[in-house]
Amino acid sequence: MRSFYVFTQAPDEALSTWLDSTAQRTAGTWQWIYPNAARKVLYIELAEDLYDELEPETAQALLDRFGGERPRSICIDVSRNHSAEHDVKAFATAMLRQFGGVAMDDESDHCWTAEAIEAGDTHHGHRFFGMPGAA
Repeated sequence: MRSFYVFTQAPDEALSTWLDSTAQRTAGTWQWIYPNAARKVLYIELAEDLYDELEPETAQALLDRFGGERPRSICIDVSRNHSAEHDVKAFATAMLRQFGGVAMDDESDHCWTAEAIEAGDTHHGHRFFGMPGAA
């Protein structure tokens, strides 16, 4: 599975409420399936603090971006069983539009905004989530 992460300062309750309206919650957990149980493309979890897993310069870049505050981490694993490009882009931009913040994929430590994802911006020849872009 490939992953991407959304970092925001929204409280868990607001994230949970929005996710409940957007995806199907796994009963009794802080985990969701998007778009639904019949078509499991994204596996979403309100993650514990991911800072221990980040490179020091990446963690510092996030702290700088969020005014010294640690943002909330949302981990999204992407199923390899579906063509996910549309779902990844739609979900990431919707979440960022709702809560602000940035997304980061497991291809690089680049911080992607909703605007950059929607515009198809590239970083080192790749769009968000490693989607091919202009070299």
